[in-house]
Amino acid sequence: MNTPPWLEEPIATVAGLGDRLPHALLIQGPGGWGEERVANAIALDLMRLAPEATAREIAHPDLRWIAPEGGTIRIDPVRRLIDFLMQTPQVAGRKIAVIEAADRMNVFAANALLKSLEEPPAESFIALATGAPGRLPVTVRSRCQRIVVRPGTPADVLTWLVESGVEGSLAQAFMIEYGSAPYAILAALEAGQEPLWPVLAKAARSSAGAADVAEANRDEPLVDVVERWLRVVHWLVRQWPPASTGLGLDFADELLKVRQAALLNTGLNRSMQLQRLALLWAQLWRRLPIEPPRST
Repeated sequence: MNTPPWLEEPIATVAGLGDRLPHALLIQGPGGWGEERVANAIALDLMRLAPEATAREIAHPDLRWIAPEGGTIRIDPVRRLIDFLMQTPQVAGRKIAVIEAADRMNVFAANALLKSLEEPPAESFIALATGAPGRLPVTVRSRCQRIVVRPGTPADVLTWLVESGVEGSLAQAFMIEYGSAPYAILAALEAGQEPLWPVLAKAARSSAGAADVAEANRDEPLVDVVERWLRVVHWLVRQWPPASTGLGLDFADELLKVRQAALLNTGLNRSMQLQRLALLWAQLWRRLPIEPPRST
């Protein structure tokens, strides 16, 4: 898969550092834009491995890659990573540890990592990749040099997705639901996810479709479904007559309330919440002077 244009600059920035590469890097972006791909490029370069390889899948004595398990990075894998960094390099002459979705470290894991960031062992490197840098403790962020991944244009994203084998109309539908974040879209496709719009369009035309919204998304986390739905609403509102904007924003507020409730209460009845939202969605469209579009 070719390097997308929005990653060329951050990868070139890191490559340009050469021997001045800092021991701790924070690779940050808006999430889903390939932040971990920059970390991958750094790891492969330091280990002198083929640039098309996937570092997380390689068993290399001088490379470690950790990611969240169950949505969280706990202290034990971070402790093992720190022990790894203290060891003498075996093959490459240096060691690198990559922490994917570093913002998912709990407070104990983040605190454990601090000493290695402050006093890194010789010839050791740590790369933290995150789409939510604000969730990392300031103490962690301040000890890393930042490499910023900036979003590409929608045209660039669509072209890259199609070149990567994604059918055009499917790519466009997911671009709306995922804010054009290309790697989030690829992850959704790999998980067998379907676009929300077909079931939302059915529910918009009839309250009888409310149960379908819950059934079609029964395996998806409630927060994720609501966030995708919210992006669809924002996309639609931008096209509606000005007099109808308020109705759409009121419904967006309902989505935000459910999102917040789901974040605070993991036991929230997702089916009930989605059906309730779908009924409100149908009521919204009955009040609008326009018909639901057949496709996004």
